[in-house]
Amino acid sequence: MPHPVDTHVGKRMRQRRELRGMPQKELAKKLGISFQQIQKYESGANRVSASKMWELCGVLSVEPSYFFEGLDHGKRRGRGASERKQDQYEPDPHSARQVLDLNQNFQKIKDQNVRRQLVQLVKSLS
Repeated sequence: MPHPVDTHVGKRMRQRRELRGMPQKELAKKLGISFQQIQKYESGANRVSASKMWELCGVLSVEPSYFFEGLDHGKRRGRGASERKQDQYEPDPHSARQVLDLNQNFQKIKDQNVRRQLVQLVKSLS
């Protein structure tokens, strides 16, 4: 059974890859590994080594801390992995694709006033 942290890191990896519109095969090629290995990382079945995470950060243009955002740091001591709860926000698996689509269409809006109003609308809805 995968460790909850490995699962979380894998989910964040998949989200970022999808936000960049990058297929697993392309990411694998850039990292010099198989796309099956990418699948194992994203599912949490395999842990990402420190050196591979360093390369991954470069390819996906993020800091290493990105992969750990959303973890409950206050509860990591004193409880075993099997007792930990993943009570952080779990995004919809389709949300990365929706964010990419939203961003691509947002870039097409030329009127800065409309852009500002759209940002305000999204903030008020959230």
